[in-house]
Amino acid sequence: MVPVPKLAAEKLNLNSIIQLIVIILIVCMMLASCSSVRKSPRNNIPYSSKPYEPKSYGIKDKNPELWNLSNARVNSFVQRYNKTKTVETCLQRSRQNGYLKYIHRIFYERRLPPELAHLPMVESCFNAKAKSRTGALGMWQFNDITAKEFNLDQGLLVDERYDWKKSTRAAAEYFDRLGKRFDYDWALALAAYNGGPNYLAKTMKQQGKNDYWDLKLREEPQNYVPKFLAMLQVAKDKHPSLYYQGAPKFWIVAAN
Repeated sequence: MVPVPKLAAEKLNLNSIIQLIVIILIVCMMLASCSSVRKSPRNNIPYSSKPYEPKSYGIKDKNPELWNLSNARVNSFVQRYNKTKTVETCLQRSRQNGYLKYIHRIFYERRLPPELAHLPMVESCFNAKAKSRTGALGMWQFNDITAKEFNLDQGLLVDERYDWKKSTRAAAEYFDRLGKRFDYDWALALAAYNGGPNYLAKTMKQQGKNDYWDLKLREEPQNYVPKFLAMLQVAKDKHPSLYYQGAPKFWIVAAN
C-alpha cells in the first residue's frame, strides 16, 4: 500500500504540471496576438503603428489624396464652415448616439474609405429622422427609388430609411456599387450619390471628361464634393477628437 504522504506529493506535482501547462498556453496565445497589425476585439478592424496606406488594408481608393485636397472651391466652403458650429454640432450628435463607430465597422467590411463614414455631416447632420424638401429621408437621405433598390421598406407605419442601422448598410452597399462603376474615383462616386449615377455618366459622356473638377454639373452636385471635403478639413483641424470617434485604429495612428 502506497503511503498517504507519497500520494499527496504526487497529486501536488500533477497540479503543478497542469498549472504550468496552462501558463505556457496563455503566454503563447498572448505572443501570437502581438504583431504590428492586430485585430480589435470590438469591431474586428485591424490597427497598426505603421503609416496608413489604403491598399495595405484593402481600402478601395483610386485617389486617396482627394481627402486632403485644397483648391479654391474647397477653400471657399472651409471659410464658411470655420465661421459656424455646423460641423461640431453634427459630430456631437453622432457621438451622443454612437453612430460613427457602427458606420466605420460597416464601411470597413466593404473596404470603403474611412472618410465616407462622415458623409451624413453634409447629408443630414447625422439626423436619423431628417427629411428633405424633395422627400429624401433619414441619415443618408435616400429617395423612394433608391430606397426600394436597396431593399429599405417604405410602409404606412414603418419607413426603414429612418432606421439608421439598416440605412447605413444600404448606404455601404450603394457606395460599393458606385465605387465599382466609377473606378473607385470617390469624387465622381460622391457626385453620383448626390446627383444620380446615370446623370453623372451621361454628363461625363456629353462633355468628354472624366475628372470631377473639370465637369460642369448642376449646382448641387457641383458643390457637393467641395462642401464635403471642406467639412472633413474643418472637422480634422478643429474637432479631431470628435472626427476620429469610432474610427479604425490604423487610420487614427497615421493621422496623428
